[in-house]
Amino acid sequence: MPIFTVTMKSSRSAHEKDRLSRAIHAASIAAGYPEDDFFQRFLALDPGDLRVDPLYPDLPKPRTDQLLLIEVLLSTGTQISRKKKLVVDLVEKLAEAGVDANDIMVFFVETDRTSGSFGGGLFAPPIAFDAR
Repeated sequence: MPIFTVTMKSSRSAHEKDRLSRAIHAASIAAGYPEDDFFQRFLALDPGDLRVDPLYPDLPKPRTDQLLLIEVLLSTGTQISRKKKLVVDLVEKLAEAGVDANDIMVFFVETDRTSGSFGGGLFAPPIAFDAR
């Protein structure tokens, strides 16, 4: 699991969302998650409905209208090293897709694996970490 929620302004085309999706999935795989662990949703908001400070916290240049606010739902107890690797991989893969690092915000939310089902009433299997 991670489950990615990407919030952005509604000016993005379907092609752009596909490119972002591929980059996010590539980052997830690079961070050690299985290729078939693919869960993403994109929330496109009207320009007036996504408001952020352009420089917080002391960014070298202002954010643009291409901002991606990425929330990553992970299992409770996910190692900080894995989270850091995922952030590095997200910035790298999204940069390859044309996104400036200043426009990438990533936040982690943790949930216990017994607090949800991926389908069929089945709960997620235990965490297996590939320490590449």
